[in-house]
Amino acid sequence: MPTVTDQSVREELRSWLADGWDPELSVGDWWERLADSGWAVPTWPSAWLGRDLPRELAAVVASELRAAGAIGPPAGLGMLLAGPTILAHGTDEQKERYLRPIVTGQEGWCQLFSEPGAGSDLASLQTRAERDGDEWIINGQKVWTSGASIADLGMLLA
Repeated sequence: MPTVTDQSVREELRSWLADGWDPELSVGDWWERLADSGWAVPTWPSAWLGRDLPRELAAVVASELRAAGAIGPPAGLGMLLAGPTILAHGTDEQKERYLRPIVTGQEGWCQLFSEPGAGSDLASLQTRAERDGDEWIINGQKVWTSGASIADLGMLLA
């Protein structure tokens, strides 16, 4: 297997962008194309939409996308927190359900962390999740849910 370097990543991505980037595409269509190529989340495993690149090469990919004038992958809590958490701790079924819609921007996420009287002090959380058969019953209240009004899903800490 050849050694992956900054230069080899730059060359491969530039070649792909020459054929793949089209400013006439809708953002949604572009994000689908970017996800399918593995360049949206290049440090993720190739089995889960990535390219298995070392973390230090993510900045090279971002730089090349900018240099080409291409739109980067979706931003937000799905990409920053939900996706990596599901990737690291989720079942294959959860990965199949959630990762692609995160990487293509089809589903947005918010945080459900802060509570009245506790703010974002996670040690002071009062909300409880109790198992009831195959479901969880949530007892408590969350506030300050940035992005909740436009999110499809939320990460609830209880």
